[in-house]
Amino acid sequence: MPTCATQQKLAEAAPIYNLILPVPDTDFRDYLDEVDALSRFAPKIIEEIEKDLDANARAKKKLRIEDRKFFEITTLDLPDLHVADAELLADQLELGTGRPRMSAELVYLFVMIRGFLGGSLASKTSRRFLRESMSLYAYLDNRDLTMPGVTTILENINLVSAKTLNVIFDEQIKFVLKEDLDDFLKLTIDSTSVKANSSWPTDAKILTGLLMRANRLGQKLNVFGFENFRQGWVARWLEEMDKLVFQICLVAGKANSIVKLKKRYRGLLRLGRKAANALTTELNRLEQELLIETLPPSRRVLLQRVLDQVKADLADGNRVIDYANDRVFHDKKLPSTEKVLSLSDGSAAYIKKGSRLPVIGYRPQLVRSANGFVTSLIVPEGNAADSIELVPAIRESIKRTGVTAALVSTDDGYASAKGRDEVLDMGVEDISISGAKGKKLTGLNEWESETYRGARRDRSAVESLMFTIKDGFEFGELGRRGIEAVRSELMEKVLAYNCCRIILMRKRRREALDKAA
Repeated sequence: MPTCATQQKLAEAAPIYNLILPVPDTDFRDYLDEVDALSRFAPKIIEEIEKDLDANARAKKKLRIEDRKFFEITTLDLPDLHVADAELLADQLELGTGRPRMSAELVYLFVMIRGFLGGSLASKTSRRFLRESMSLYAYLDNRDLTMPGVTTILENINLVSAKTLNVIFDEQIKFVLKEDLDDFLKLTIDSTSVKANSSWPTDAKILTGLLMRANRLGQKLNVFGFENFRQGWVARWLEEMDKLVFQICLVAGKANSIVKLKKRYRGLLRLGRKAANALTTELNRLEQELLIETLPPSRRVLLQRVLDQVKADLADGNRVIDYANDRVFHDKKLPSTEKVLSLSDGSAAYIKKGSRLPVIGYRPQLVRSANGFVTSLIVPEGNAADSIELVPAIRESIKRTGVTAALVSTDDGYASAKGRDEVLDMGVEDISISGAKGKKLTGLNEWESETYRGARRDRSAVESLMFTIKDGFEFGELGRRGIEAVRSELMEKVLAYNCCRIILMRKRRREALDKAA
């Protein structure tokens, strides 16, 4: 059918609505209602998020002002005009009326939704869920709110600080106490392993990846107006290293693999040294010629980040070359704590728990109450022993709940005479440590008492928590990298789990009342 242009303004087609639009009775609808109830119970949550958004806005404004001052001083001053520069402090800047930003209420909502969906809103599944959720549509529509774009959501919810997440956690526990859903007199602590957002490391892959990233960043300096790293033979060396990595993977575990591995590793490490030395030479040349003062402050921040990453990669690359050479040719093994285990997450560690498969990741500590609420989350850096985390975890739980537990139950991994005494000094009446080590630390009369027998029987309940939070909230898989981001992700998942636990415990209480009636 032929078309033609017209100057007439065509009216938009009227949207089609259902006369009756029922909201489905789903667990997500109940979850949104619970999230809303928590924010109404604790308005402090929204206030803290508003502070985080303001702090980010002030930091951006500070950079804009510094950029403007930079461009002003590059021009000639007016005669006899002398203006004293004052140091800018982001905290003291006043925010004006700028572009509309995402409200703190929406930021809070999507922080909680991200925890419910397993820690990611950027995945294809999560995006589809957000677009097609009738429960979310009704929630926003009833409050005259519109659905922001995914990029806008991510930019804003990533500004929520660890301090604010802890405030939400504190208020959530207060809400549980107000609803009388738990008394927090019985606590169980256990740790679990979570997998970092990183592939399994090998020295060959780590070395090649580090040098490739350093070279790749060296080719982006032209964005800042500087000459890129000169390539020379580096690109070819890296290409040959990548082929050798593939060959090393192929020969592993086969006949005469040791001889073949040594031959390929010899070539890999030789090329790695050449590439690392060439990239270091280029970095030194750049730093000697670099006049970072010629860049606006906002660009300096970005350039410094690039240079810091290149320096770190080259330093790590040289370290990998040294210990890989010792391992392959001199049979010297380095502890995992002294090795580079991940390209993407430098704070991840080698975690081995019992007979389970080892992972590269983290070992969070969870404290569980009798009714299944998480009252404390500690995510130590590295593979910290359980025994040294007992006291901090229980102390945090008591501080958050405001209730001194009558009984703490745990397993043999937390056995420590000093730790046991410190927990008892907090006012805890009994601490049950299952296993042979715990039995040695506990008096025979206490060990055989009904209190301690019951504690040992009930300790397995914490395994139910681990299964539920991993299966329902992806607690065992991480999407973010770096210790601070990992702590925030795991905290969001704990907050989502506790919200769902509130719903479940309230439902059980209603059912019990109905039966009693």
